Amino acid sequence: MRGGVVVSLLCALAAGGCAARQGAPPTRETAAGTVEMFKLHARQGDRAGEWDILSPGLKQRFSQRAGRQLDAADYVQARNAYRNDPQAKLAEQMLQTAIVRREEPAGPNAVWATIVTSGGPFGRSARIKMVKLDIWELRVAGEPEPYTGQVGDPTFGVEKRPDGSYDVIYRAGPGAEEQRTNVPASQVLGYRVTSKWYVDDLGELENQFVQ
Repeated sequence: MRGGVVVSLLCALAAGGCAARQGAPPTRETAAGTVEMFKLHARQGDRAGEWDILSPGLKQRFSQRAGRQLDAADYVQARNAYRNDPQAKLAEQMLQTAIVRREEPAGPNAVWATIVTSGGPFGRSARIKMVKLDIWELRVAGEPEPYTGQVGDPTFGVEKRPDGSYDVIYRAGPGAEEQRTNVPASQVLGYRVTSKWYVDDLGELENQFVQ
């Protein structure tokens, strides 16, 4: 993962935090609360928590620009590698004092959030797109990370069999033959679907920094 990805993400979110109620713990139940969650993860140095807030679509665009599939480990490594980068450090400082000025509908379960800060070399405002997604997660014994994907994604999904096992299904593209990996019921630790808000588009900053 290149440093531009890290800087662009921090700059976009540094331009705005959220108008959460004072003293109320942030949650992923609202777009503004999700930005506040990112701020909390940043303060705590929880890079994996930051990565989880990025939508599957945004992660895929990062991967395409990097020329390979990126994962949480790549993000953590990049964030740690660039923690002393002057732009990243400034963006981190700005991130903690930013606010969301307004939200505009951008379609079903999506908003453009206009976020503002006191200033800096990246401008005084930015717009980022936030989306609310239903995400499935299948935890498997012996696997450090769960299988996870977006409900309804035609290229990657999961299907439960009558015997309690799960098929993890992958399709390379429309019309492509599907590939199935069966997870026996005895290895399934849990399956759940959750609705959360995600950062989906960094707006102009995505093209400016992620090259």
